[in-house]
Amino acid sequence: MSTLLFSVMTAALTILIAMRGGAPTTLGHLFYIPILYVAIRHGVKAAALAGAVAGLAVGPWMPSSIPGHEHQTLGGWLVRLALFVLVGCVAAFLARSDSRSLDMVARDLYVAQRLRAAVRFHQIRVHYQPLIDLTDGQVVGFEALCRWRDSKGREIPPHRFIPEAERAGVITAVGRQVLHQAVDQAHYWVGHGRPGLLMTVNVSTVQLSDPAFLADLVRLVPADATERFQLGLEITETAIIEDPQSALTFLRAARELGITIAVDDFGTGQSSLAYLADFPIDIIKIDRSFVASMGTDPKSHSLVGAIVQMAHSLGALTIAEGIETPEQLRALAALGCSLGQGYYLGFPDAPDAVDWGRRDMAPATSRRSGTDSWA
Repeated sequence: MSTLLFSVMTAALTILIAMRGGAPTTLGHLFYIPILYVAIRHGVKAAALAGAVAGLAVGPWMPSSIPGHEHQTLGGWLVRLALFVLVGCVAAFLARSDSRSLDMVARDLYVAQRLRAAVRFHQIRVHYQPLIDLTDGQVVGFEALCRWRDSKGREIPPHRFIPEAERAGVITAVGRQVLHQAVDQAHYWVGHGRPGLLMTVNVSTVQLSDPAFLADLVRLVPADATERFQLGLEITETAIIEDPQSALTFLRAARELGITIAVDDFGTGQSSLAYLADFPIDIIKIDRSFVASMGTDPKSHSLVGAIVQMAHSLGALTIAEGIETPEQLRALAALGCSLGQGYYLGFPDAPDAVDWGRRDMAPATSRRSGTDSWA
């Protein structure tokens, strides 16, 4: 189908140019349309062939539209042919170097412009989901979650705009604003009688490799910060695997500042164990997909238990994500999971609407005693 379409377009353009007086003419530039089409769809080799075919279509045999010249010169034709081939090959290379489709590129540019405006006009907000100690049901901290209400008042879901922000290169600015809001909120709560909180913030792969991010942390985390609240950075396994050396350098520097390191969505990356011995990890967050299937899949239940035991042996805490039922809470508590979060324990909410009340741990009374906790 692509070959037929290219052939029809080339033939039609050749006839049109011949009818309008021949080459060279501005109509010859229309050949770039089928050349770019082939380049994007089929790669460099096909683009080079398409450029050569287009060049031959307006070859020396074509009448010249320049007064006084019956046919175009050989040199002029060769230049045009070389340009057709070159443009096609460059377009094919650029198309293959960016795995995004053209419509995705256009959307990312649009979203990037809107997100920069959102950062500039402080439209990025942070909601806080409680972290609950599964020993006594007390709120011991929060995860800071990014929210965006655009200029038209529409709520944009994080699962949509966060990947777009990463692709468009805006995630650093968004992440910086979230970090500052979370730290300021932690200071406020500590000042109003809530000392010792754990405040975790998600960090993207881009931020890990940005020297300005570490400098920002140095300014935000004073020497006595850990005596008032505990700042935690949540990173994914993918972020570690993509550039282990840079990640290790950053995480060690962050630990020297007294920052807690948590691995988010544990078990969903390409490698879950190789880095644990070398990286300074304080918390392992059990992915919600494992928690959701604990009641129906014995393997998931066993896997969660293995993660909890492994974390304990490494001296790390565990946080179970996505707790939505009392049965899940009971099972996690029985396995010795340290902390939990999820809709059953508390929704993400604005700072003045978070629920500080003690959660009912009655479903967990039959579990083992002596579990480690954050407090």
